[in-house]
Formats: sequence, C-alpha cells, structure tokens
Amino acid sequence: METQPPQAPATGFDPLLDADLAELSLGASAECVLQAERYRRIDSAVRRAVAIADPLGGRPSLDEQFARRSITAELALILRVHERTMVGLIYEAGQLCGPFANTLAELSAGSITVRHAREILAGAVVLPPTLHARFEREALGKARTMNVSAFHRAVARLRDRLHPDALADRAARSRADRRLVFEPDADGMAWLHLYLEAEKALAISTRVGDLATEAQKEAAEAGELGTDVVAADEAAGELTDDILSAGTHAQLEADIAAELLLGLPAQNTEDGQTHIPTLAFARPEVFVAVPKLTIGIDTLIGTSEEPAELHGYGPIDADTARRLVAQAPTLHRILTDPLDGTPLQLDPTQYRLSASLRRWILYRDETCRFPGCTRKAERSETDHTRAWEDGGQTTEENLAVLCKKHHRLKHNSRWRVQQTGGGNLSWTSPRGREYTTTPSRMQHAPPRPPTGPPEPSVSQVSIGSNGGGEPAGRRAMTGSTREVAPPF
Repeated sequence: METQPPQAPATGFDPLLDADLAELSLGASAECVLQAERYRRIDSAVRRAVAIADPLGGRPSLDEQFARRSITAELALILRVHERTMVGLIYEAGQLCGPFANTLAELSAGSITVRHAREILAGAVVLPPTLHARFEREALGKARTMNVSAFHRAVARLRDRLHPDALADRAARSRADRRLVFEPDADGMAWLHLYLEAEKALAISTRVGDLATEAQKEAAEAGELGTDVVAADEAAGELTDDILSAGTHAQLEADIAAELLLGLPAQNTEDGQTHIPTLAFARPEVFVAVPKLTIGIDTLIGTSEEPAELHGYGPIDADTARRLVAQAPTLHRILTDPLDGTPLQLDPTQYRLSASLRRWILYRDETCRFPGCTRKAERSETDHTRAWEDGGQTTEENLAVLCKKHHRLKHNSRWRVQQTGGGNLSWTSPRGREYTTTPSRMQHAPPRPPTGPPEPSVSQVSIGSNGGGEPAGRRAMTGSTREVAPPF
C-alpha cells in the first residue's frame, strides 16, 4: 500500500514545524550567549597578556604595544580569523566590556544579535564619549524590535541627530579615508572597490551608465552588436569590438569603467582582435608594486593549456597568460628543477641580499610567512630566520618573507621561528602553540621520485617590467634551455 505524507491539520498548526521554529529560536538565543561570552574571554585574554608582558629591554610603552600585537596574532590563529578581523574583535570586546556593558548584557540575554551590537559600536565611534551613554540607551530601545537592516538606518539617523559637528565638517575628515581595494574572486575575476566622496562615486556611476546606454543604442542602429567601433565619448576612448561583444548593460558598464580607469587606447593584436590594455606591466618597476605572471614553458609556446598564475591574484587561463607575456617588455627566466620547482643555483655569501636572490625568495614565498598573514611579498621584507649576528647565512635555507609588522613582532616578542627544510617555517607562540607555514610555491609541488635527479630545465617563466629590453615573447622563444643561465 502506498503511504501518503502526513498532512498539517486544517487549523494550520503543525507540531513538527512548531518544534523546528522553537529549536531555531533557542539556537539563536544560545548563539548570542556564546558570542557575548567570547567577547568577555577575548577582553580578559588581552588584558592579562598586557599585564604579564615580559619586557625584552624596550620601553614600557613598546613592551605593551608588542604584547598586544603578540596576543592579537595568537588569538587570530586560535579563532582561525585574519589578524585584521581579530583587531576588530578585540576593539569590540574592549568596548562591550567597558563603556557599552549594557549592550553586552542585552546580547547575553538574547534580546539583540551580535550584528545589532556592532551597529551600535559603529555608530558610536564617530560620537564624542560624552554622548555614548545616551546614544546606547536610545539605540538599544530600537534594537530590541528592529531587524538589522532597519536598525542600521535608525542608527544612522540617531547618530546624525546627536552629533555635535556639522555634516560638512565630518565629510571633510572622512575624505582622509579614501582608498581603492582589490578583492580577488573566482574564475579569473576580481572586484575593485573604490571608497570616495559620494558625489564623485555617483557621478562616475551615472556617467558610465550613460556611456553604456549610448553604446548600446549606437550598436543597435548599426544593425548588429559589435559590428562597428562606436565612439561613445572622448574620455572613454574607442569602444572596441571586444567591449561591444560583452552584451549586457552591466557588462558594458564594467568594460567602460575599466577603460576609463586605464586611460589607455585600445590595442590590436596579430589575430585581429582588439583588447583593452592591462595594467599588469604599465609601470617600470621590476617585481615591485606591479602584478607578475608565472607560466610554464609548455603553456607559453602553446603546447599545453595548463593555467598560468598571476601574482597577487591566482590562476588565469592560458590564452590570457600568453597575451600578457606578449605585452610584457621584459622576461625573467628562472632555472628550476622540473620536479619540485626549486632553484638550482643560489649561493650569495654576504649579508645584503643580491637582487636575484631576493627575487627568488619573493617568488617562492609570495606572501608574508607569519601564520595566517596574506600580505604580499613585494610589500614585505626579507628576513634572516637565524639572525646574521648569530651566525645565520644569507642563503635560501635561512631566508623568508615577513611583512614589516610581523618582522618587528619576531624581534620584539616571545614568538620564535626556525627553518625546518624545504622553505618550511615552524613557529612557536608565547603560549607554546606551534604552527607551520609552507612557501606558496612549494604547496603544490609534486613529490621527488626515488630515481636520480633529472637534468635542469626552465620550468617556470616570470615576467615583469623594468622599462626596456627585448620583447618578452621573442626572448622566451630563443636559445636552448640548457644555455639559459639563471637571471640572478
């Protein structure tokens, strides 16, 4: 006999659904309680770490500063968050366990969520401390009955109403926070966030939207999208077949914005296609402050479609990589072992790194080697793991990339590190926890077989820009790999 699923009573009451909703409600309240307790533990840990800071011979103010940095790093690793996130959590904990204790109490009771609490702290940060108690009291009255979206708007209105300074004065101060943020995404794409004055952002958005609409109209009048080159505006330059073939209005806006930002004319390639120039090699520095590309020699000459890697981003498709190589004015070839990717000859004997050795260490590590840090190697420093004055050598086995913050933390706190071979670093926290970091270039290296070592070959090609030299594509194709010396 075929059974039918149970039906809800005609009254609309379903005991199973009611049980699910009750459990969800209890779970939400329990989560708020756990969040509140986490804040208390974080604040307690930071206060204790500063109180028992073990001086390393510096000034008391520096001892406290590095004690805070040290406990921040350790808490970030324990909670598995980025240090920047941990800095925010520590700030929130300090505020909630201090002047905003009433907000923490409401969170512990489950009457507000952690997002409500954060909205209160974010709104209060721009107000004078003398107004914090009043702001918190009025904000909590709204938080108990509003969802987060509505509460965000209510907090903004409350903050503006209580703030003693005029909006114009606050806007003038906020301009100091202007910035551009690059955020990698999947499948060869990325986000570019621009934080600037509202009127400028709106003007850019409106202008780009108008250009996209104008381009679509021009293309429609031509009878076929992408058939003709449309002059949308002198500021935008020529909108090429590549742009028009994007199709949707949103895609057109993205391409037009990219061209406006680049401020460079379109370029025609040998295959007859038109491409918007990339910023990848527009600046003259070598391996500093410009993206770079790593591409296998087989991919470069077209016998393989293996993805290449754009430094600072990640994998990109082979066609895009070859196009970037063709546009690069300089090619750096690195002689490597084809099995594990390690360099075959690096033997500096002085304290200061040679440009070639530094280039390899930056290429190998790619980011700061402190646990959890993602600061780009090009914006970091090269550190002797074992100090030079203690007998450390300027060799690959004793060098690693550390950002300035973690470089100073290594020398001014109880964090300890040692090389364990293969570029691996073993870190020990002041509380005795151990962490291992592996160079980015070695994380996916194939294991070495038990047979004898093969003959060396050029297995990786890195490209950058130093403002001149033979075209990259031609240099990559000339000469036997055995005749190519390391570019060090």
